[in-house]
Amino acid sequence: MYTIFHFYSVGGYMSGSHAMTRRKMIELSAATLLTLTPLSTISCGKRLKSVDTDIDADIYQERESIKCADVISIKEKKETLPNIILILTDDMGYGDIGCYGNKAINTSHIDKMAREGMRFTDFYCASPLCSPSRAGILTGRYPLRCGITFPLQPGKDTFMRKIVKELGYIFGALGVVDLHGAKNLVNGLPHSEITIAQALKLCNYATCAIGKWHLGDFVVDESYHPHNYGFDKFVGFNASNDDWPVSFFKDKKMIIQDIGLGQQQYTELFTQEAVQFINANRDKPFFLYLAHKDPHQPCFPSKRFEGSTKAGPHGDTVAEVDWSVGQILQCLKKNKIDTKTLVIFTSDNGPWFDGSTGGLRGRKGESYEGGFRVPMIAWWHGVIKEGIVCDQPAINIDFFPTICNIAGLTLPKDRIIDGKDLMPLLTGKSKQSPHDALYFFHYKEIEGIRSGKWKYIRYNNTRGWPVPLDKPDTFFGSAAGGHDYVPPGSNEKVPTLASWPVLYDMQYDKSESYNVIKRHPDIAKKLHEKLITFEKQFYANIRGWK
Repeated sequence: MYTIFHFYSVGGYMSGSHAMTRRKMIELSAATLLTLTPLSTISCGKRLKSVDTDIDADIYQERESIKCADVISIKEKKETLPNIILILTDDMGYGDIGCYGNKAINTSHIDKMAREGMRFTDFYCASPLCSPSRAGILTGRYPLRCGITFPLQPGKDTFMRKIVKELGYIFGALGVVDLHGAKNLVNGLPHSEITIAQALKLCNYATCAIGKWHLGDFVVDESYHPHNYGFDKFVGFNASNDDWPVSFFKDKKMIIQDIGLGQQQYTELFTQEAVQFINANRDKPFFLYLAHKDPHQPCFPSKRFEGSTKAGPHGDTVAEVDWSVGQILQCLKKNKIDTKTLVIFTSDNGPWFDGSTGGLRGRKGESYEGGFRVPMIAWWHGVIKEGIVCDQPAINIDFFPTICNIAGLTLPKDRIIDGKDLMPLLTGKSKQSPHDALYFFHYKEIEGIRSGKWKYIRYNNTRGWPVPLDKPDTFFGSAAGGHDYVPPGSNEKVPTLASWPVLYDMQYDKSESYNVIKRHPDIAKKLHEKLITFEKQFYANIRGWK
């Protein structure tokens, strides 16, 4: 029996009313090929892993909401509690900012923030995708502990879209598209998780989330509203700006049911809301989570910034975010609270179609640096010294334990927090990363590890066709086995395509251009063993309960 699969090329977004959405991408991402495949021959080889990653979704329902006061305590009462502002951009590349080498976009305010604070050169996200990265940021845990491995889709889908998604997962198992293991295990952030905002409420912080939520469609299920995760105030979207219909909310009131393509005003609006929140709470501690929609595609710069850069609409929205950062810092100085406010600026993951990786390999969705390495700047007058460049590896799940420490809170005693406290690095008391190793998750699997200057990847997926034919665990990869060469008189196969695993020296090769595994087999072996040990421990207790 033969099944005919029709594939359509997906090169990017179209303009106007035909703009390409992520859901349309998923529907059409089995792309660029017409092929006849006998169903009887479809078989996937063994994944390159040491554990079973077929996870029972029921483990994410085993606990109800947790009262923070039952698991977190105040270890140190502070006379003055610092304010916390976390500015998160969407799909901003490592090289999209001037202080990270960009020459096409004027980011004078962010550059000044870097000069007045600490700029990290080797900072990573917990996932190279939107929703999982945000889950990691707010909980301090690798996103798989929360059951979020892929951008959360809108709660309402047509029957045909549901069918197409399921076909996408089947194609992923074949190696046609990279959706193998992409299916989320939850519909939103589990209520058994504890967010930064919920922890800070124990110290009577005023809390506010502005911008993109994307941690559960609260239009369909109100339990996923930010109010239920410790935020007093919310202004923003339920989902990503391309997951139409996207609704605009002020707290629980829906202001616009579908923002459509009229998105030019929201960066300014979000900034105004942020400034108002700061002004209203300048005399008490506050936590502001400002999650811009920019520069996620499709990009909608306001008229003021349209054409202001040499980097197209993507660059124009980056420039507008830069303006927003300037407004926030100016507001802090005007209110004379810059010496008691920590401001963190970062991106959720690397760039998608447009955007600069700064010469890093790969893009959003990949375990290469271009997907995982993001800009990060920490600014706090009088606490963080000016003009410091930190080259130590760190990750966005470190924000949770860092902020808990700043507020004098213990970490939750009932769960594993994967992140580490960055305050010793930020204050100069330590020159070393708090991590022995960082791990690179791709959906439900761990693909790589970084320890010190070394990065080891045992297997790397991509998000779309063509999936490289050097992956023997896929149908097409196994069919390409004929590319291996067997020397005369030898039984050893020599791959003529790239081979796995790979080892990179990140000190000299941040672009991951040179595989040096044959020169350093001892280092590769050590990293592989470390990865396997962590993997077995992690999957034995995925939720991380103590």
